[in-house]
Amino acid sequence: MFPESDSSFAVRGLAVLVIHIGTPKSGTKALQEYLRVNNDALLEQGVRYLKAGREKGRGTSHNELSKAIRGKADDAVWDRLRDELASSDSRINVISAEGLWLREPAEMRQQLPDVKDVQIVVYLRRQDRYLQSLYMQAVSSGRKHSFTAWRESVPDRGRYLDSIDDWAAAFGDDSIVVRPYERAGIVDTVADFSRLIGAENLAREHQRNPSPRWELLHFIRALNNLKIKVDEHVLFKALIGKDPAYARSCDLLTYEESAALLRAYEEENRILSESYYFDDSVPLFPELIPYEGPERWSMESEEYHKLTVDVLDVLLDFVADGLITRKGAKGRRHEKAAVEDGDSAGKGAERRQRRTERQKQKPRNNRPKSRK
Repeated sequence: MFPESDSSFAVRGLAVLVIHIGTPKSGTKALQEYLRVNNDALLEQGVRYLKAGREKGRGTSHNELSKAIRGKADDAVWDRLRDELASSDSRINVISAEGLWLREPAEMRQQLPDVKDVQIVVYLRRQDRYLQSLYMQAVSSGRKHSFTAWRESVPDRGRYLDSIDDWAAAFGDDSIVVRPYERAGIVDTVADFSRLIGAENLAREHQRNPSPRWELLHFIRALNNLKIKVDEHVLFKALIGKDPAYARSCDLLTYEESAALLRAYEEENRILSESYYFDDSVPLFPELIPYEGPERWSMESEEYHKLTVDVLDVLLDFVADGLITRKGAKGRRHEKAAVEDGDSAGKGAERRQRRTERQKQKPRNNRPKSRK
């Protein structure tokens, strides 16, 4: 456990392995990019953003470690990580992968048998906003369900206590560092994590991970129900890029709906705060204050008309560039051709059969005799 009065993990006086496990939609990508960009500067301050497990892609997160636990990546990545840890002389070594949040902590512990001082850092967002943001991301990635149907398909999402209990059982209660996603209305995971690891005066960019507003989400869900092949991430960026007004976070639920949702987590959140959260300066979750629902565009509004035009414009561009194709279109063309060929072959066989039958009906020698 990490008391707020301490300035950073550095006060422990020992080499520490800090494992940041998310959660998703809590500033994770911005934090990972910050750690990647400042890799060398962090090393100078005694903080090593471990390389093993983030060699692929942009090299921002340790997703390969999470995938290896699931059997979807080469398990040798953990050998490389253990070798890097053994040779590290840094006071703090950092792993960050939001995919670890939903993995089995006991398996993670088995991969690190010789690491004594481990701190599990997790940022938690109030569930009404967390689930809305997570759902918007799911739809932007191709999901078809309504918000209600999606929640029924992932009933454990938002149940933080069970997951943190599992991590505590694997690494010990004292290893768990629960941090608030929002502090007095301010969201800054990067600054908070920098304080934990004792990093100062590092370059940073304010990255934005937008969500589609309710009206755009409607169009995206409709597209997800079509049998098309498209890179959802590229399409989403193109749609959002048409107008900044098309991005807006957490506009699905009314105040009454948010309050009802939070009541389902009230007791678990109380136990979670009492057992794992030790920052007296701010509550773990901000109080839900009554609010007016966000403005929604009617179908008669100019804003909705413009949105419709922009969506169609993006789709036409994607079709023209070959970025959208119908799933199985090639197979259907081949199937149609095969049917047509089969029909032709069938008709030819019928003609040959009729010709044979006619020939059988003719006399064997019906040619008229030549006249002399």
